[in-house]
Order: sequence, then structure tokens, then C-alpha cells
Amino acid sequence: MERKVAEDFLQKCLAQAVFDVFGMMAGMETCHVTKNIDNCQPSSGDITGVMFIQGIRNAMLHLTLNKEHAAMIVSYMTGNSPLELLDDELYDGVAEMVNMIAGRAKALLAGTNNHYMITPPFTIVGLNHFIVYKKEVSKINMKFTAGETELYLGLTYL
Repeated sequence: MERKVAEDFLQKCLAQAVFDVFGMMAGMETCHVTKNIDNCQPSSGDITGVMFIQGIRNAMLHLTLNKEHAAMIVSYMTGNSPLELLDDELYDGVAEMVNMIAGRAKALLAGTNNHYMITPPFTIVGLNHFIVYKKEVSKINMKFTAGETELYLGLTYL
């Protein structure tokens, strides 16, 4: 039961981190979140920002978007037109998004038993890619929407 309470709290902190980061960096104040814990179908996308979290339980944090939505969000963050973004800038922008979410959640969790260290972010790129696990793992998956924009945030315990 204690583990479930800790995971629920972590999920709330991650959702708050997404609201904070996208509100501040992309002006996306109104996000809706759909939460699915465990037994969730993999979300597919074109770009996934990934970080590893090291703490009491090690995990992988991943943010998945389609290329169009990623370009729109990164353009808000950088002030550049979505059409002018180079692929490397787009991939770096998605990596920075997951980095900011992980950093904000880490700040929200300061002083709790859920504190953790984070690794540098990286991106996975490929049309309609998704992450598959060899065995059943514990995970938290959330879908966020703001207007037409969708993004998927997942935390998978390793």
C-alpha cells in the first residue's frame, strides 16, 4: 500500500511538472491529463525524449510526441517558426522538454523519500515508434492535451 501511495504522489508531481513547464515555456496553460497506471497500451509518436532516473527505484522517464506537435511546442520555446526548425534543433528541444519536466518534478519531490538523480536527456526518433518491454514492468503513463496538441509522458520502473 505504501508503494502505491508513493507512486500516486510521484504521478501528481510529474503531472504538475508538465503543467508548469508547458505553461511557462510554451504558454500552454490549459492541459488536460488522462492517467493510466500499468496495463496501458504503448503510445506511438515520432520523437521521444528520454531520461533515466536513479533513486530508491530506478526508472526511465519518456516524453513522446508527433513531429508536428513537437515542432509547434519547440517553436514556442525558442521563438523560431516551426517550419524553420532544423531536425537537430527539434530533437534537442524535445530532449530539453523532458529534462525540464524531470528537473521540475525533482524540485517538487525535494525533501521526500522520492528524491532522485537524473541522467542527461536523449531522443529517440522514428515515425510511429513505440517502446516495448520484454517483461511486465510497473509503469505510469499519462496523456496530456492542450487543444489539438497531444503528448505522452511515461515513467517505467526498471
